[in-house]
This record gives sequence, structure tokens and C-alpha cells, in this order.
Amino acid sequence: MNYSLYLIDDRLVINLGAGEKSQHKAFSGVPELVETHRFCQEPIGQIEITDEQLAKIDLDFHNGGLCDYCDELSNKVRPSPFMGDIGSSMCKECWDATRQEYAASHDEHIGAFEDYPHWKENV
Repeated sequence: MNYSLYLIDDRLVINLGAGEKSQHKAFSGVPELVETHRFCQEPIGQIEITDEQLAKIDLDFHNGGLCDYCDELSNKVRPSPFMGDIGSSMCKECWDATRQEYAASHDEHIGAFEDYPHWKENV
């Protein structure tokens, strides 16, 4: 299937169609929601995405999101390990840095990022 390709904020962004409210699902290497009005410009081209590739992108939308610690989009985020940060998400890079720092300062361990059992997996 073909999708429109846009240049938004110096990034190549694939418009995957309607998302939530006034946003479209988009993919620029990571899943994101982009305001609909950003796609009012002419696309710079078309890109073909196979069903298999689209399925992987859909997994990124389910498993990924914005890291509340570094404010970067990531293909996988998981809930913060800290009770005071309920509702916050953390990417692997922030998790690993926090894990090392927490172990060094408190001599306690928060577990591996990959041990999170709630991610959707490839079928």
C-alpha cells in the first residue's frame, strides 16, 4: 500500500491516516501523532509499505510513545519503576541510566527494561 511522505520540521514523516481527534498517525522512525493541519502541504513523495512492515509499525504504536524523562519518542516505553512517578513512561536509555544510578546510590536494583511482560509481540 502507498502512503504519502512529508517533510515536517526537517524530518521525513509518513502519514498513516487518521488517529485521535485532530491528529494523524505518523511514522518517522518512531511512532507519533501529528496534528492534521501539518499534512495540508503537498507531500514530497509516496512510499510503499508492505503489510508486514505496517504490522511492525502498529506494534510500535502500541508499545512505544513519549518518554516522560527525556521527552523523546521511542519504539518501546514502559511504566516508571518508581511509585512517585505513577503514570510516567520511560524509554530503555533512561531506564538503563536510572538503573545504574539507583543501584550505585541505593544498592537496590530495579530490574531489566526487557523484562516488561505487557508489550505486544510480533505474531
